[in-house]
Amino acid sequence: MLSCLPISLYPDIISGKMPLKDWSVLAADCGLDAFDISILFVQDRTEKGLSAMRKELEAGGLPLATVAIYSDFTTPDPLGLEYELAQAKADIHVASCLGASFIRMTAGQFYPDYSEEKQFDQVVQAFSEMADFAAKRNITLLWENHSTPGAWSHPDFDFNRERLLRLFDLLKGGPVRMNYDTANAKILNLGQEFLEQCYPEISSVHVNDVIINETHRFTGIGDGIADVADTIRWLRKRGYDGLYSIEESAWKGQEGVRHYVSVVRKMLED
Repeated sequence: MLSCLPISLYPDIISGKMPLKDWSVLAADCGLDAFDISILFVQDRTEKGLSAMRKELEAGGLPLATVAIYSDFTTPDPLGLEYELAQAKADIHVASCLGASFIRMTAGQFYPDYSEEKQFDQVVQAFSEMADFAAKRNITLLWENHSTPGAWSHPDFDFNRERLLRLFDLLKGGPVRMNYDTANAKILNLGQEFLEQCYPEISSVHVNDVIINETHRFTGIGDGIADVADTIRWLRKRGYDGLYSIEESAWKGQEGVRHYVSVVRKMLED
């Protein structure tokens, strides 16, 4: 199944310049099998508001695959952690109301002045709690080898080779599945061995590309240095038939989305 998270369209969708209905229709017109949204697109969380939003999302006739949220479970502030847990549960409820199959969670920021051990403990406990909450709503939780969303001051807790590998060991075999990001793996110089290690845990792949190693300068699929085609080829040979989600961040508008959907579709066919 091929989906897309339209990073390039975020400003227009969040501002209301591009109605959600238009994203749903564009996704179908591009030949996608499903589509993704960010929780930032949700402006009205009332029952009436979510019902209206679901109708907009259904306009293209495609299923909603994933809602991306930005949980910060590593915060050193106890009240802040309570808020993050409550907010993540609220986001899961929203995703369920909108008909999503997956939630993409983040571990949280890495706080350099706060105990690393406590941050590990908070992430693992929070993920476990969220997985139980989501299972009752038929939502599968995904965690990602993530970098840094624009709303944060620090990189993701697992945007570090050692912390990422340890967190992987702590989570593997559990209810939270993995969203494997091709660009972030490249930035951390994690190659084939890491992919092979992750494979049993992967339920979603963020197809993403990056211009220069060890930066956050993402680009269109196939325009950078990430091993996107090789990763897809390896996954296909292994029999992976889960979700591929294009994290489209070339900033070329709707035509860019169309172009990179065709690029990835060709990679999948090849």
